[in-house]
Amino acid sequence: MTDAERVLAVLIHDVRTPLGVAHGYLRLVRGDKLPTPEDRDRALAGTQDALAKISRLCQEAGGFLEEVRPGAIKAPARQLAERVTAVLAERGVAVSGVELPDGVVDVGTSVDRAADAIATLLSVRAGRTPGVVATIDGTVSALRFACGPAGEGAAAPVDGDEHPFDPWRSPQSLGVALAHRLVTAIGGRVWMAGNGLALALSIPMESGNA
Repeated sequence: MTDAERVLAVLIHDVRTPLGVAHGYLRLVRGDKLPTPEDRDRALAGTQDALAKISRLCQEAGGFLEEVRPGAIKAPARQLAERVTAVLAERGVAVSGVELPDGVVDVGTSVDRAADAIATLLSVRAGRTPGVVATIDGTVSALRFACGPAGEGAAAPVDGDEHPFDPWRSPQSLGVALAHRLVTAIGGRVWMAGNGLALALSIPMESGNA
């Protein structure tokens, strides 16, 4: 399947559940089967949540129609790392430390968009698993990120046996596939590291200033 075909298949599959929830609640409201105002308020709130999920799914699907322009903007690696750290913190993912040399990275069309894509991918491994941390570091030629069980020094493993990462594998979302598309478009690489326990990601880095 092409990416466009996968987007359509996932969208149809994922929209069915919240659409059914919204229809069910609205039938209850219109059929006067909810005896109290509180029951009706809960039903309307559930309908609103379901419609919000459908809206998000459509927005994510629409992201595949947007042009990804690698090389449009280059930014300091530190700026991207700081933004990724902030986004992860908003999502409840701890970052054990940030160590990186000075350098410049391709962020496509914006630092915020690139940071959100990286955080979305790292959050796949974080979930609600206790003891999972994210780390950010750099080599001479790459800015690296990882998220997984804390190892020695409370650092998620980046090295070790590598396994492929499939952004389309259930229960991952269209947002994950879109994030993967953006990161790979700017030259990034995503894989499962640390014997498959951590998700790792690297973006090429050049020396110098943006």
